[in-house]
Amino acid sequence: MKIEEGLKNLGLAEKEAKVYIALVQLGRGSAQSVADESGIKRPTAYVILENLIDKGMAVKIPRARKKLYEAKPPDEFFAEAEERFALSKTILPELMAMADKTGPKFKTLYYEGEQNVKRMLSGINKKMAGKEILGFYARETENISSEMNEFFHQWNEDCKKNGITVRGLTPDDPSLEWYRKRTEYFGHVFKYLNMKDYSSECSIEIGDDFIQIFSLRYMQGVYMENPDVARTLRQIFEMVWAARPEKIEGALSEDK
Repeated sequence: MKIEEGLKNLGLAEKEAKVYIALVQLGRGSAQSVADESGIKRPTAYVILENLIDKGMAVKIPRARKKLYEAKPPDEFFAEAEERFALSKTILPELMAMADKTGPKFKTLYYEGEQNVKRMLSGINKKMAGKEILGFYARETENISSEMNEFFHQWNEDCKKNGITVRGLTPDDPSLEWYRKRTEYFGHVFKYLNMKDYSSECSIEIGDDFIQIFSLRYMQGVYMENPDVARTLRQIFEMVWAARPEKIEGALSEDK
C-alpha cells in the first residue's frame, strides 16, 4: 500500500496526506517549503497545515523568526489512531444490539476505561428512578482518580434526586467512611460485612431486568440485560441479606 493511501485510510484527505508526508520528509519547514515539496499551492498548503495542527498531526515551532511547522512523529500519530479506534470499538456491542431486529431485546455490553465506565454507571440512574437498586459493593479502590471520586459523590446525589434507594452489602472497610456517614442522608440501607468474610474489589448492581458488574481497579464494566439473571441475583442477594447478622445502617432506622 502506498503511504498516501494508508494515510487516507486513517481519515486524511488526499491533500492532507500529501502535506503531512512532505512535512515528515522535511523535518520542519515553512508553508512555502511544504508547498514546494508536496506540489500544492502555498495558500492551500497553509490552510492544510492549520488543519493538521487542529487534528494534532503538526505543530508550529515556537519563537521561530518565521512561521515554521513540524510533523508529529508518525509512531505517535499511529499510536493515537489505534487508541481512538479501541475506544470507539467499545460501543460496537451497543450498536449491534440496536441493529438486531430479530432476536430478543436483551443485550450484553462491555465497557473499558474511566469515561466508558462512568457512562455505564450513569445509565442506572435513568433506568431505576423511583425504585430500589440492590448491590454487592466493593471497598474503595486506592488508585481511582479524584474525578472518579467526584463522579460517585454526584451519582449518590442524583440517586437521591431521582428517588432511588440502594440496599447493599459491602466490606466494613475504612475507605468507605465518607459514604457510611451519609447513607441515611441518601436514603440508602447497608450491611457492612467483616473484611474476613467479604473484601470485594468489584461491585455487582441489580436492577429490574438487568445487572452490571464493574471493577474500578481495572476500569472495566459489563452490563447484562436479562430478566432471568436479574431475578436470580435478586434472590441470592435477599438470601444473603437475611442470613447476615450485621446491624442495618441507613435510612430504615426502625429496622436497626
